[in-house]
Amino acid sequence: MPLLLQSSGVKLLGDDDAMKKSGNIQYMAVFGFLLVLLLLSPLFLAGNKEEATQTVSEVEASLGNGNEGGNVGGVEGAPNAGTVTVLGSDGPLSKALNYLKSVQGTDGKISDFATSCWAAMAVAAAGEDPHNWKKSAGKSLVEYLIENRGQLNLNIPTDVARFILAMTAAGEDPRNIGGTNYVEILKGFFKNGQIGSESQLNDDFWGVMALVSAGEAANSTIIRSSVSFIKNHQNADGGWSWAVGGTSDVDDTAAAVMALIAAGEDNSTSTIMKALQYLKSQQQSNGGFSSWGLVNSASDSWAIGAICSVGQNPADWKIDNNSVIDHLLSLQNADGSFNWTETTPANKALMTSYAVVALCLRQYPTNGLPIYVRIEGKWATLWRRKVFVAASIIIDDTGQSHYLPKPTALGALDKAAEVGRFTYKVRQTAYGLYVYNIAGQEAAGLSGWMYRVDYHMPYVGMADFEWNVTSPPSPPHRELLIYYGNWTDMPLKIWVDKTEVHVGENITVFVAYYNDTSNSWQPLEGATVRFLNRRYTTNSTGYVTITVQYDPSVWAEKAGYIRSDKIKVKIITNPTDSSDNTNTANG
Repeated sequence: MPLLLQSSGVKLLGDDDAMKKSGNIQYMAVFGFLLVLLLLSPLFLAGNKEEATQTVSEVEASLGNGNEGGNVGGVEGAPNAGTVTVLGSDGPLSKALNYLKSVQGTDGKISDFATSCWAAMAVAAAGEDPHNWKKSAGKSLVEYLIENRGQLNLNIPTDVARFILAMTAAGEDPRNIGGTNYVEILKGFFKNGQIGSESQLNDDFWGVMALVSAGEAANSTIIRSSVSFIKNHQNADGGWSWAVGGTSDVDDTAAAVMALIAAGEDNSTSTIMKALQYLKSQQQSNGGFSSWGLVNSASDSWAIGAICSVGQNPADWKIDNNSVIDHLLSLQNADGSFNWTETTPANKALMTSYAVVALCLRQYPTNGLPIYVRIEGKWATLWRRKVFVAASIIIDDTGQSHYLPKPTALGALDKAAEVGRFTYKVRQTAYGLYVYNIAGQEAAGLSGWMYRVDYHMPYVGMADFEWNVTSPPSPPHRELLIYYGNWTDMPLKIWVDKTEVHVGENITVFVAYYNDTSNSWQPLEGATVRFLNRRYTTNSTGYVTITVQYDPSVWAEKAGYIRSDKIKVKIITNPTDSSDNTNTANG
């Protein structure tokens, strides 16, 4: 136990320009005593989204293993965000990075100013620091960009957006680059509910991504209006063009998807589903994607970014057993660079920068990550969903802003509150940001809000927990659990042996709790499993068998433990009928 442990956070979010608040629960050992400052739960109940869960048949493989991490696969050597790619290996990603490094000049430039911006995003996506990318005795990639920012055309919103994306990828605050606030410059293009030209869409795609990367609130007027503008101009085929009314293309459709997801759009909405259907229709027999009649690496790379942004595996996107990753890698040269097409090199440094982001299975903005956030209140689950988290601006209860340049646990709560439209408050203390109120409920006594990452209790406050970087628990990280409770409360998890059943069939449910001492899952006796408005109790081995009846809903709980996540169960009412009811089991 460290001397100081901040372990919880909460936020106050209003509607448009809502005041953001957040904070932490602090634990301090003083003269042998543990002082626990906790937060209280919000009453606000928001919509839920289901997350994939394990079945009973998988329990034996995971029970006793506290680290249940896992990422989308597809590219050998692809790093988890925050890890460092070892240059010099023979993998396609390392070869691509080595190529970019080989063409960097002593002034820090890679090809040209615009390409250097994209290269900075690529370097950051690979888990490296663009500040450290330099020739011996030369200037860094970031130094070059900042010193040569005069090359930006400040009258073109996409130029400004690209520069902001490069700066946020490098961990810089684009509100103060040499005394210039580039975020305000970009926001100055906002008019009539959109960014830039009213006849164009690409300035809205990249404008939204740039603003999100810099911590602009998802519920701000500029983000909400621009998102509506984008959605209102989706073509009938599900795609987008760079211009209003133009023919759909892969590149702009991919950019639109990444922008919408970054701004908080759920991946199950009809807008996103139609866009994915359009992208799928454009995939060619060699696995690649075509824009304007040519299958090319840039379209492959941006399509991969869109696919990853919705939580899908691009290795599964295949035509004739050829995936989009297969096609992208077919365009890599022996020196690690990527051609635009099989016969046209084009700007190889630019194509390689795009490809690096794709090979890392990342989306734009590259300083952000999707984080699954679950908030368990005192009486019910308050919110659960993946949100895209980049930089964050946390405003405490005195109005003071706190800029967090990387995805953090507190930033994830902040983004969840923006998207879920619930509130939190935070106070600056000597030990850091302290979340003391959610939806009007404040910490009382030793009860309040705490947080866990992958069910482990971290040693730092939420503002200091950088996703996929901070340890323990070891990266990569999967889930952020924020919960109302006490220091001694332990989290529950539930497994089922099937997720589709007919009326009259049995479901076997297994409930376990996470033991902080042994860092393992242990069976829990006496847990109440609620399902279809009935209550069932687990036996001494943590199991209970339920006969499914045609009634509404089910869940489970036990005093002194943190409510588990939910599992979606599909109840088929007629074996010959395609109609069904979906219920959730919660432990």
